Amino acid sequence: MDLDGNFYPDIAVGSLSDALFVFRAKPVISIKKTIETTPARIDLENKNCPDGKSICMSVEACFEYTANPSDYSPRITIAYTFEAESERKKINLPSRVTFLNNMPGDPDYQHTGSLELRGQNKEKCVKAELKLQDNIKDKLRAIPITVAVEIKQAGRKKRQAGKLLTLVPVLNSNDPSTARSEVNFLKEGCGSDNICQSKLKLEYKFCSRDDNDNFTPLNVEDGLPVISLSQQKDIALEITVTNVAGDDAHEAKLIATFPDTLSYSAFRHSSDKQLICSANQNGSRADCELGNPFKRDSKVTFYVILSTTGVNLDTTDIEIDLKLDTTSEQKDLAPVTAKARVVIELLLSVSGVAKPSQVYFGGSVKGEAAMKMEDEVGSLVEYEFRIINLGKPLKSLDGAYLDIQWPKEISNGKWLLYLMKIETKHLDIVTCTPTKEINPRRLLDSLSSSRKKRDTGGQQTEEKLSLLSDKRKYLTLDCGKNVNCVNIRCPLKGLDSNAEVVLRSRLWNSTFLEEYSKLNYLDIIVKASINIIATNVVLRNANTQVRVTVFPEKTVAQYTGVPWWIILVAILAGILMLALLVFLLWKCGFFKRAKKDHYDAAYHKAEIHVQPSDKERLTTDA
Repeated sequence: MDLDGNFYPDIAVGSLSDALFVFRAKPVISIKKTIETTPARIDLENKNCPDGKSICMSVEACFEYTANPSDYSPRITIAYTFEAESERKKINLPSRVTFLNNMPGDPDYQHTGSLELRGQNKEKCVKAELKLQDNIKDKLRAIPITVAVEIKQAGRKKRQAGKLLTLVPVLNSNDPSTARSEVNFLKEGCGSDNICQSKLKLEYKFCSRDDNDNFTPLNVEDGLPVISLSQQKDIALEITVTNVAGDDAHEAKLIATFPDTLSYSAFRHSSDKQLICSANQNGSRADCELGNPFKRDSKVTFYVILSTTGVNLDTTDIEIDLKLDTTSEQKDLAPVTAKARVVIELLLSVSGVAKPSQVYFGGSVKGEAAMKMEDEVGSLVEYEFRIINLGKPLKSLDGAYLDIQWPKEISNGKWLLYLMKIETKHLDIVTCTPTKEINPRRLLDSLSSSRKKRDTGGQQTEEKLSLLSDKRKYLTLDCGKNVNCVNIRCPLKGLDSNAEVVLRSRLWNSTFLEEYSKLNYLDIIVKASINIIATNVVLRNANTQVRVTVFPEKTVAQYTGVPWWIILVAILAGILMLALLVFLLWKCGFFKRAKKDHYDAAYHKAEIHVQPSDKERLTTDA
């Protein structure tokens, strides 16, 4: 039954408690909404606002309602809401337009108001003014504007006796809640279909940069550019973007994503195009705006400068993801990965010195088993190797070593240099290996003052004269030739700017007495080099060698005997003296022989004077 005469059925419900409840049906109306914007397209060159500096537009919405039955035509008040770019607001993007003459409390992108519809099919319109924001980026997508309505509830009235209150109608739920209109931009660089189809292409090169912002492409090996780092703090990525034979690329930009080892530092470009690059807080991503729009047949080249502070010895290569983006249509905009190999040039150098650089051997031969103290071995020689780092501190470097080719013994197995001790300075506490080569005889640590005197002076002038007198009587003792060497490896952990490795050794005196006492001097070569266990590290000046000259003492030189040429001269002189003596004797007639008659007469005379026998002597006497 219809209790209030609004042509909608009502329901009355009674109860046993003499109470009656009436449920009245509200009328249902449909509000038709139309919206139109002026101008239909935005010409960015036409500043049509009153101040002549901005672009303005107006939006008009018209409303009328229908209901059933047709003679139901009360006056109703509706509230309307204009809203611009509701989709952008949902993703926290700013609106490109703002409403003018807003009600207090309304946001810039909304405009609200109310109006009264006087009956069915009686249209009423309302207008709102908008202004385009300055320096907008999105000039391709249309600006959507919507309008929504709701029935405004009238204030509650006092009910008159015997009459029911008039119910406010409700909106038809099947009708759309909003009406929508779009304002397009005038697209001069697009096709006749008003669709922009760009043809963006990307090329890149890795470059080095000097202090004057001159960029030089890096060398390419096996198809990959090689980044060689020493003192340079940054590298540059040259990027060239073209749009050949394509429509304007609106909101064209390059998105670059960097690995942890690199971070964005700055950008450089020499063209007159408006190009801007910005990065996030940690420099892991950079967005470069190429132009809005990036016009047909345009080309731009610029340099993205990247800091290399994150590059370490574990970095063998780097990959940078590059992606072009535009609001124009282009389906083949695939990401590009810029790859390069990293070679780190460490500014490490090593130098060495021996203290003293000239030593002497002498005395007598002493057996190895009889030695208890280190000074019984021979002269003291300390090798000091200094490592200098002109680059970044390498305190966390675990794979760097100082390798020393130590001349342990001569080719027949006899001791040459006996290693007593290894000390390091300005390094972490490290152990050089192999440890079995350090004082293997467990000799006691001591220093002999007499030996020290012999090491440092007293006979240098005399030996140098000997050296000048016979330069051929020397020998160089070198690893791999006439010396058996062992590799002593000392880790360079904790290296900052410099460090020292000192090897304390003794010259094996007995070996020199037995093997080299006939020489004027000998040179002993000790080589050292810095080595790093990493495939991407290059070292310069990482090798050195130290020379120690060994002289025999004076007593050893006298004991060695007369030189061969003196013996030869003596023999020749003896032969000459003997020949001269023979010649003199011959001149004196010493070698003349007596005649034969003389010898015969003497013989006969000896026979005539034969002594008589005793019998004959007695007969004669009788």
